[in-house]
Amino acid sequence: MKDESLPQQVLWDLESYGWISAGDKVCCALSGGADSVCLLRCLLELRQTLGIQVSAVHVNHQIRGAESDGDEQFCRGLCRALGVPLAVYTFDVPKLAQERKQSLELAARDCRYQAFEQELERASWIATAHTASDNLETMLHRLVRGCSLHGLTAIPPRNGRVIRPLLQVTREQAEAYLAQLGQSYVTDSTNASDLYTRNRIRHQIVPVLKQLNPSIEQTVSRELRALRRDDALLTARAEALYRSCHISKNVLLRTGGIQTESDWMRCLAMLLQEHGVPCCGELLERLLVLAKNGSGRCSLNAHLYAEADEDCLRLVYLPPHHSESKAPVPLHLGRNRLYAGYSLDAMLLSVKNFGGIENIHRKFANNCFDYDKIKGSTCLCPRKYGDRMQRAGRTFTSSLKKLIQECVPSERRSTLHTIADNEGTIYAEYIGIAERVRPDETTRRLLVVRVIPETGSDA
Repeated sequence: MKDESLPQQVLWDLESYGWISAGDKVCCALSGGADSVCLLRCLLELRQTLGIQVSAVHVNHQIRGAESDGDEQFCRGLCRALGVPLAVYTFDVPKLAQERKQSLELAARDCRYQAFEQELERASWIATAHTASDNLETMLHRLVRGCSLHGLTAIPPRNGRVIRPLLQVTREQAEAYLAQLGQSYVTDSTNASDLYTRNRIRHQIVPVLKQLNPSIEQTVSRELRALRRDDALLTARAEALYRSCHISKNVLLRTGGIQTESDWMRCLAMLLQEHGVPCCGELLERLLVLAKNGSGRCSLNAHLYAEADEDCLRLVYLPPHHSESKAPVPLHLGRNRLYAGYSLDAMLLSVKNFGGIENIHRKFANNCFDYDKIKGSTCLCPRKYGDRMQRAGRTFTSSLKKLIQECVPSERRSTLHTIADNEGTIYAEYIGIAERVRPDETTRRLLVVRVIPETGSDA
């Protein structure tokens, strides 16, 4: 950052983008934390120079009980002291997350943007306080989970009428600015916990990166701007190709000028998004192979599959109540195959002094069961309507249909693997094992299963 005051740097960035005009009403998203308080104070200092009106909006998510209410009271007091109009929205996010089957983070974000939409009826812009530090953490988080080039660009400076004026400012700079003003702020107690991946990145990874490069946040900010320019260019190119090749809603031609893998991946992603199919790298790779081969089909969800022939790739909707007819097959040790494109490996392990399922990794625990508790023979089979299962760790049975809706991605429901013995279902992919075959301290033999996508299959 240049040797100038923080508000001047924010002014320089806002003017370089050219978003804000004199007379605009800018609403600051105010949580009460250092970053958002810094943003509010900067906007107030710049309002005469920019010729804008400044207001604020606070969302009480009710996640942290009395602490959330305390944040709201702080924001009310701050805005009253500064003469800033404040709108407050309250949502019971824990309840909404449970009802919508969402994570707290996603439910909270949805509620914030619902509040923002309301405020945009009165304001020209919503300004959020994402900083260069947030952008670094977001990029690292996505890199760890896996993402496309677009995902790697992290937080954009603008999303519609939501702008981020502090993206070139670090969290440390924001706190230093508030210290100069003698301005207090609140601290979210959950920020200190390493239970959340983002916090572990902030507390454990970023400090190491700063040892290598003390200006890592500014360096990454510059790189992200360059990546956004490249991403915008590639997206524009792919959109033009998609328009030329997309001859009908369900058909994407191979011969329409799509030649590079980059263009193919982006065009395929656009086709999936148009049909509401969740997009992931693994699925795009499978579709790319399908398109290049010019033959075969790939299941996308219970109602839709992709089909390729010599000239085109098309999406085909299945008739209502259609289901892929698959007969159960005996489960044997080694590689099993029920659906084209997937295999299920089964392995029998002898164990001594097994301490119980609580002592092993959760993901592994969901895929292993006590071999000696199995009743009779086992078979690998597709899901069956009407099946019920008592999931490990629960005291009640649930319908397999309900568990599938809760746990299984829509694109995999038509190719879901289940295992049954003579008394019913004991395993379902993504869902886990039944309580009655759960390993315990008496377990001496573990049956371990793993479903593996067959890369390059034309399934």
